[in-house]
Parts: sequence; C-alpha cells; structure tokens
Amino acid sequence: MELSDLTIFKQVVESGGITRAAEKLNRVPSNVTARVKKLEDELGTSLFLREKNRLKISASGKRLLEYAHQILDLAQEAIAELQQNKPTGVLTVGAMEAVAATRLVEPVVRFHQAFPDIELNIKTAPTGDLIDRVLMGEVDMAFVADPPSDNRLCILPIYQETLILVSDLHHKIIKKPTDLQLEPTLLGFSHSCAYRTRLTDWLKQGNIIAKIVEINSYHTLLSCVAAGMGVGVVPQALLEHYPFSQKIQTHPLPAKWQKSVTAIIWRNDSITSSMEAFTQCVTN
Repeated sequence: MELSDLTIFKQVVESGGITRAAEKLNRVPSNVTARVKKLEDELGTSLFLREKNRLKISASGKRLLEYAHQILDLAQEAIAELQQNKPTGVLTVGAMEAVAATRLVEPVVRFHQAFPDIELNIKTAPTGDLIDRVLMGEVDMAFVADPPSDNRLCILPIYQETLILVSDLHHKIIKKPTDLQLEPTLLGFSHSCAYRTRLTDWLKQGNIIAKIVEINSYHTLLSCVAAGMGVGVVPQALLEHYPFSQKIQTHPLPAKWQKSVTAIIWRNDSITSSMEAFTQCVTN
C-alpha cells in the first residue's frame, strides 16, 4: 500500500467521484480509476459500491478512510519533524566527573539559552563506561579522556588537561614512583577511569603495587587526600574549584604522563541536529 494510493482514494471520497477527483489531483480519470482498483486488489475488498455511473463508499471503504486520515496525517507530521531546522527533543550527554565539575557550566548555559525546547540530560561516569554507553546508544554523546580509535565513533578533541598528583601537606615530595611507600594507597574512580589507569601505569614503571580505594566524586577524593588517606591524580583545573585546595600538596607528573586530551565522542551513524548544536556551544 502506497501513500499516494491512499491520497487518491481519500480524494475520490471527498470529491464524490472519479472525474472530480482527477481534476483536483491533476490526473486523467483513467489513472485515478486504475489506482483505486490497484488498492482494492491489494486489500482484497471493494472500497466503493458502483451504481450505474456513480460511486458510493462501501463499509470497507469507510473503515479504510479512517486509517487513511491517520496514516497521511502521521506521514506529514514525520516529514515536518525531519525537515525542520530547529533542534528539539531530548539530548543525553555523558561526561567524566571532572569535566562536569569544571568545563560544562558555560556550554550548558549557552545551550539552554539558545535551545530552551531541548531537554538536556547530563550523565556522569568514568571514560570506559561512557564509551560503552555511547556505543550502546544509552547516551547520545560523551566527554571522555584519551579515547582509543574506533571506526564506530566520531572523536572530536576539545580540551587538553594537565594531570597532577595530589597528597596531604605532610607527604614528602613525589617525583618518581619509588617516592611513595612500598604499598601506597591510591584514591581513584573505578577501573574504567582513564586517569586512574594512567596513574597505575606510571607506578608500574617503579614496580610499585598499590592498594586502591575507589571514590565516587572528586570533592570526596580531594577531602580524603587532604586527610592523609592516600594519594590521587586529578586535572589541575579541578583544584581551582576546590574550596580547600590550600590543604592539598601537588606534585607534577613526568611529561609523558601529565597531558591528557578530553574529546567528545558519538556514534558516526547517529548524529542529530541537537548534537550538532551542543557541539557548537562547546567549541565556540
């Protein structure tokens, strides 16, 4: 069943006959007759009662007419929705905890002011989890650290972060892994956190095996560091938003380990106008 056949059928009913419908549709009467006959053959029922030279809609035709109105209206609605330029709907953005705390405030404000009709949801999680959620379609796009190349993803580098090691004020200066205890306590997010992975890889250079305590937020992590419960690694920009940064001692990591790139990722088969609009608010 084609939409054009339903359009012709509907016009025949509204015009009261083939000739008038043909005039409205700018078609020849024989074409209109053939399209109605085609529709009847496809449905296996008569849509009109033919009395001499007049057509009268049948009971089956009346039932189809109800569906035809709904189908054609829905098709028009879909066309209008897909062709409109103004982004609408729901946009779900994933972000690392550090990005949500330091980088997203201004872009989110700009986006909400420019596109108030879009419902924006922010979900925080470590990098590894966010990549999985984007691939599974659970979030539309996400801010992640140092994402690996993946032909299913578009990857747009946005920020470069400087990572620093943090400890309490009484800890000795840390320049190399062996400056930590033999079994130091590391405070970090889950194993899918890119920053935690970077720190543990650095420690492996000195054959240091650490005890890891998982923390769910950076403010909690920094408070635990200040209390002397362990050491951790955070973006330097995060300390600018931490009210008790004077109680934290910072230690620069070697050049190989201190630079991290934050990128926006999304599935390359699922870009939408709202995602494009959000990306512009971040990059402008």
